[in-house]
Amino acid sequence: MIQTRLGLRLRRGTGPETTGRLASLFVFAQDRCFMKIISFNINGLRARPHQLAALIDKHQPDVIGLQETKVSDEQFPQAEVEALGYHVHFHGQKGHYGVALLSRNAPLALHKGFEGDDEESQKRFIWGTYADSNGQPVTIMNGYFPQGESRDHPTKFPAKQRFYENLQTLLEGHFRNDQPLIVMGDVNISPQDCDIGIGADNAKRWLKTGKCSFLPEEREWMERLKNWGLVDSFRHLYPEVVDRFSWFDYRSRGFEDEPKRGLRIDLIMTSTGLQPRIKEAGVDYDLRAMEKPSDHAPIWLELS
Repeated sequence: MIQTRLGLRLRRGTGPETTGRLASLFVFAQDRCFMKIISFNINGLRARPHQLAALIDKHQPDVIGLQETKVSDEQFPQAEVEALGYHVHFHGQKGHYGVALLSRNAPLALHKGFEGDDEESQKRFIWGTYADSNGQPVTIMNGYFPQGESRDHPTKFPAKQRFYENLQTLLEGHFRNDQPLIVMGDVNISPQDCDIGIGADNAKRWLKTGKCSFLPEEREWMERLKNWGLVDSFRHLYPEVVDRFSWFDYRSRGFEDEPKRGLRIDLIMTSTGLQPRIKEAGVDYDLRAMEKPSDHAPIWLELS
């Protein structure tokens, strides 16, 4: 059983169990309503408040998932974020990793980490349930998935596999794919070859040396999530687009090149239950072009 901060209880093999008004919110609504969600690996929240402010000013999203905040909970700039008009919940540690969820309205339920995590676990995962504009709940999971480095790394690659397994277990044990649910974040996997924009020679070299991002076994982990019932929202809308990426290496200045060189490793995936409501999705290159940017571009999804 997982006990949430707001009293929501989850049991393996069943959906969320609640009482009273909250229980009724887990009935999937037939009504269509609007919701905008953004995922952004900010690569240091305190180093890039200008990007967060610009993102909010431009998109006015309902929910924002930040990854790689790189700040402990004690040092998190909560007041500054709240001044931008958002409730914020965070799960971080000093100098590394860290995730946060920002929302216009307070969450109905909020969770940090996976079942079995302890104080030594890397702070990479946070999820909550939020009411959309029609008052219906959408569960939103935000993760900074491990990069893994390479197939032969003794600790980082197994940690990446374990993260994907933990997510799979959470989905299979507590949710159905017809429930309104989103999994988003820096997933550190390019799901398809059209998501690789580093050049054919570099891609072959990465595969030959076992470097992470599009190894066959990594794609198998991603495929398991899709087989459960997750839909890559951007690829659902744009199956033929081959030149839109979300990460660009600082050192090789891949964003400045034309055509741009990068990888699409940031995703917003919906459950099949939400798939009919996918309205629009994209990658914001304008925010990546700002001064002192993250090496990632924000990605966004609109639900009808």
